[in-house]
Amino acid sequence: MTPEQARQASYGPWEFHTEKWEIAYIKRVDATISALKSAGVPVIWVGLPSQRNTKPSADSAYLNEIYRSRADKAGITYVDIWDGFVDESGHYSPQGPDYEGQIRRLRSDDGVYFTKFGARKIAHYVQREIDRLLVNRAAPVALPAPADAGTAANAKPSNPAQRPAVGPALPLTAANFGSDELVGGGRQPRSAGFDGTVTRVLTRGEPVAPPTGRADDFSWPPRGVNIDTNLPEAPPAPALPASDAADKQAGSKQQQRPDTQAAARAPAQRRPYGGGFQPFRFPFFPGLFR
Repeated sequence: MTPEQARQASYGPWEFHTEKWEIAYIKRVDATISALKSAGVPVIWVGLPSQRNTKPSADSAYLNEIYRSRADKAGITYVDIWDGFVDESGHYSPQGPDYEGQIRRLRSDDGVYFTKFGARKIAHYVQREIDRLLVNRAAPVALPAPADAGTAANAKPSNPAQRPAVGPALPLTAANFGSDELVGGGRQPRSAGFDGTVTRVLTRGEPVAPPTGRADDFSWPPRGVNIDTNLPEAPPAPALPASDAADKQAGSKQQQRPDTQAAARAPAQRRPYGGGFQPFRFPFFPGLFR
């Protein structure tokens, strides 16, 4: 066969969803993954999202199954973004929560491409996988050679070996999740355990119990304080003698009796201003105010 006939026998064209088409497409996916892995870099394969029309959305789901299976077989990372762009029923939704949780418009008007917020949400999915790869990768990113490597090779054997001016460069700024070690350290990162407090507070809305003795600790009796509630009863007051009781009763009645003399006292009458009022005269200026 000619090269064109051989290519057509291996790659088609064939109808979509047929067995021959799927075999040929899987060969292309495997060849692409092998070419990327040959460069010695981590490979991340991002799946397709849902689309507005039903048939293209079903085709995207069919292709995602192929991508997922070939990525698992090749040992690369597959990022599934399908659930990030559908509603609660699993259907296409043009809007939804962005990477910060705010409701935004994520898809463009054609129902295929993305808005700025939708593209940033996809980048957030990929960024999480990149951060995870940087944390789990213990090998140095680069190993620069010293500037005087040529002169050090011609040094005399009797001279002591000089320390290199530079060493391996490690990504110290990468997000190191679940570990207190620097990237490239000897110990493996600790797996983040399940925290029940996060579920109770953020999901169920239950309040967090304040520490003992803090200003917002309103528990009663106070926690950490031993209060003895079994106290003895107070002894009864001693009884007064008969004579003292009679004097006390008579004094209380005298205090409650109204003061008849005060009630009969007439109010003081004010002197009315009459014609006998004489104006004040200055003795130094006689006849001035006449």
